[in-house]
Amino acid sequence: MTGVPAISASLRAWLQIHFCVLLWGFTAILGKAITLPAMPLVWWRMTLVTAALLVVPGFWKGLANLSLRQTATFTGIGVVVSLHWLTFYEAIKLSNASVAATCMALAPVLIAVIEPFIVGSRFEPRELFFGIAVVPGVALVVGGTPAAMRTGIAIGVISAFFVAVFGSLNKRFIHQGDALCITGLEMGAGAVFLGVISPLLPISEHAFVLPSRPANQVFAA
Repeated sequence: MTGVPAISASLRAWLQIHFCVLLWGFTAILGKAITLPAMPLVWWRMTLVTAALLVVPGFWKGLANLSLRQTATFTGIGVVVSLHWLTFYEAIKLSNASVAATCMALAPVLIAVIEPFIVGSRFEPRELFFGIAVVPGVALVVGGTPAAMRTGIAIGVISAFFVAVFGSLNKRFIHQGDALCITGLEMGAGAVFLGVISPLLPISEHAFVLPSRPANQVFAA
């Protein structure tokens, strides 16, 4: 009697990336449904992930294998990650989940331009061409939005820029450490960064806001 055949590496990677895309899609929807402003929402998100990873032995094992310079590098990338999440959720709050997620489609265009400078790879015109190919679709989606959402669209484009930056940085340095450790460092650095700058910003809701259960709320993506 033969057992169930093992899943090939390529099929496993295919399933994983589609599952990640599904989770990423729900990120925007939940970001709109959660009533917390962008700053405390991102701070809680990064803090909870950091707290969860701190109890995993693999995080500390990976941290012990990093040099001080590598630790500082991933800490700096974590700051960029926090700026991406902050602008992404702010775009959601100022527009809606669909518009903010659509703005992320501009990331490939920016990656095609930014990645060669950060990674040191060769510029690929083909990647830029395929990235630009999505721009008309993005323009079609956001072109009919109300004028009140334009600030959210602009912030969504800035968020896509931060995606390109931290994605390129991770591509350059990810091989220098354990993925679990790197994630913990980046999330922790982002949470600390937001906690430090939050009181200095002219915003009504700072990072240290306790979530509460809202009353009946109408939500539209």
